[in-house]
Amino acid sequence: MKRRPLFPAAVQRRRRLAAASAPRAAKARAPWPLRAFALLLILALGAALGSGLYEWVRRVVGLAPQVSASDAASLQADRERLAAELQALQGRLNAADGRIEMERAAKDKLEAELRASQKEVGDLRNDLAFFEQLIPADPRMGQVSIRSAELEKQGTALRYRVLLMRSGRPSGEFKGTLQFSAVGIRSGATATVDLQPLVEPAAPGVAMPGGIRPSAPVLGAPVLGNPLPGSAAAPAAPGGNPLALSFRQYQRAEGALALPGNFTPRTVTVRVLEGGAVRSQSTVNLMP
Repeated sequence: MKRRPLFPAAVQRRRRLAAASAPRAAKARAPWPLRAFALLLILALGAALGSGLYEWVRRVVGLAPQVSASDAASLQADRERLAAELQALQGRLNAADGRIEMERAAKDKLEAELRASQKEVGDLRNDLAFFEQLIPADPRMGQVSIRSAELEKQGTALRYRVLLMRSGRPSGEFKGTLQFSAVGIRSGATATVDLQPLVEPAAPGVAMPGGIRPSAPVLGAPVLGNPLPGSAAAPAAPGGNPLALSFRQYQRAEGALALPGNFTPRTVTVRVLEGGAVRSQSTVNLMP
């Protein structure tokens, strides 16, 4: 039994519309070249999208890229070379670390020895200071001595050279005078005479009595060996005592002494006076 539709009018209207649109659909269909081009375009777009999707998935997942055998061999050689360089650098680093450790140990040892030496030096200084306090003061500290005395007869004059020194570490300045006493023959008898210096200046190059040529403007003036700061080793001023002494550590005195007539000296005694007291003396034998 054939089933009847519920709405016969609607079915008939749909059939009429389908029969009317069939010729228009046949006329609107595109030609096949255009359809083929559209299909190729869709395939190309799909391939591009697929390739991009593959690359993105490979980067995200971390898949290894495909390389050739030559590239793989080159990369393997580079890897081995870098591994060898790394091993060599590691060896050098280990050697440097070893040297640093040795130097650090040597430095620590030297520092320990230095501290011990400094402690020992400090102890020795303390002991020295203690014993210096126990030692009594040297009564000869600053004592004046005649280290050398040379006298030479030249005509009617006697030239002298005397070196004076002070012992220890004197703090003050010594001031005194020289005194010369000669023992000799005068008029056939033994006599002792106090010799006085020649203080009269003579022109350079002019011979004095007895053939003496002056080597300084004033004969008999002492020459300072270590003058005080700001002073100069100059002869005594006119009118001063040419035998005066003034020095801290040492002094060299030289000049000429006048000999009396008819007197032949045999020995000369040199004395260092300080305020009338004899601080040192020395006797010199003269050559006949």
